[in-house]
Amino acid sequence: MEKRSSFDRISGDVVGNSKSDLGISPKSEQPQALEDEVIVVSQEELRKIHRKIDKRILPWLCITYLVMRIDVNNISNAAILNEEQGDDIKTQLKLTAQNWAWAIACFYYPYGFLEPISTMFIKSTTPSFWIGRIMVTWGIIVCCIATVQNYAGLISTRVLLGAAEAGYYPGVIYYLAFWFKPEELALRVAVFYSFGQVSGFVGGFLAFAVSFANGVLPGWRWLFIIEGIPAILMGITTFFILPDFPQTAKFLHHRERDVIIQRLSNGAPSKMAKTWDKDQVLRLLADPTFWTFSATWFCHAIGGFGLSYVLPTVIYDLGFTTTALSNVLSMPPSLATFVLLNVLGWLVQMRKWNPYWVAMGLEIVNIICYVLLLTVDVVVVRYLALLVSTATAGSVYPILWPNRVKAAHGTTAAGIAIGITNAVAQFSGILGPQVFLSVYGPTYRVSFLICVGLLAGAVVFIAMSGALLGELGLDKFEFWRTENTQMEGSEPDMMDKDNSLYSS
Repeated sequence: MEKRSSFDRISGDVVGNSKSDLGISPKSEQPQALEDEVIVVSQEELRKIHRKIDKRILPWLCITYLVMRIDVNNISNAAILNEEQGDDIKTQLKLTAQNWAWAIACFYYPYGFLEPISTMFIKSTTPSFWIGRIMVTWGIIVCCIATVQNYAGLISTRVLLGAAEAGYYPGVIYYLAFWFKPEELALRVAVFYSFGQVSGFVGGFLAFAVSFANGVLPGWRWLFIIEGIPAILMGITTFFILPDFPQTAKFLHHRERDVIIQRLSNGAPSKMAKTWDKDQVLRLLADPTFWTFSATWFCHAIGGFGLSYVLPTVIYDLGFTTTALSNVLSMPPSLATFVLLNVLGWLVQMRKWNPYWVAMGLEIVNIICYVLLLTVDVVVVRYLALLVSTATAGSVYPILWPNRVKAAHGTTAAGIAIGITNAVAQFSGILGPQVFLSVYGPTYRVSFLICVGLLAGAVVFIAMSGALLGELGLDKFEFWRTENTQMEGSEPDMMDKDNSLYSS
């Protein structure tokens, strides 16, 4: 096997690590054997290895995430299922508007609180075990929701469901960081995340179909049973088919494993590193980008995503005649998100667009849609504005996730940063339903005004994050980028233009 300096390039790619990264000892992050021997790999060979990994892990992760989001969002479809017949969940459980808002929100308290802890269990156990465990437990609890008889039972099962599902999404982001560089995550995260958005399409179709099964059991009970069983079966399957880490991947040859491991920087998550490092956590909390990214996630969670949890109800309040039709009309926004997100992910992955500018553009389009919803009374125009705003809102997080991962250095820091950042996003479920209470309908003027203000804040914090990292692509930030790079001990001369996440 040929040996070269860690600064050698073959076909525009480098496989090797520097000896420092933010003061992190290489010995704590990568095995010594791989530090001493640098592997040279061509771009063609690397593409083949990546395709091999993608085919092995991404399809299964995408399918399981689709099932997960269906189970999270089915509560919004159940809200109006068979309402005309008086067999809807609100009527049968005698729920007020405030009761319903709390039934949605209570899920997100344990879910957000346990996100960082559960994310770290991906490393301390194994990804296949922990992701499989999450799926089995959430599937069982979803089925149990079909048996509740009152408000207390609904709240109890929703709280347990939040605790069971905590850590799945950030855990997958963390898991992918063990396999790929941050600049290689854009399209992969976009594809993965877009399958979650398709859940609205599939969930709306299932709700429409199940509405005709209303009989011996009310349609909403059938909905939870039908959507809970696949999670149990897929969770059990995950125990056996999901590879854990590159170091233990049996489907890769020895050289392929070494290539993947050695390409990652010393600050990247690694199976060989210790799970908990207090110094990394302290550095993370002292990093201003930790707070600007968190503020971005918070503002967008409520301003952009809050609507998604009550979308069928809002569509119904626009004036469409039946609840079944409203569930059907909640499907196109999900499909639009799927298409838009994959297109934008491809553009970012191909280094054509800067992710920060893409995210700010999406937020501005979202604001314009909300202004239309505030000022226009034509039902069709309002529905189209909802469709566009749902698509743009669903694309912001996955576009920014690779940069969020890139800003965290070290196995512990990456896990905690991903977990906390995604925990902040759960305010979409905690406060979103409160912002869009049915008492504000049918115009939801107050709701949309609040969202406009929060989205404006998100634009500011996205710009601040990019500026602090020197990644806005503006000349006036060039000095900060150079200085910041040298302070962090990274090696900008090793990164070819073709390997960067965006072109400035």
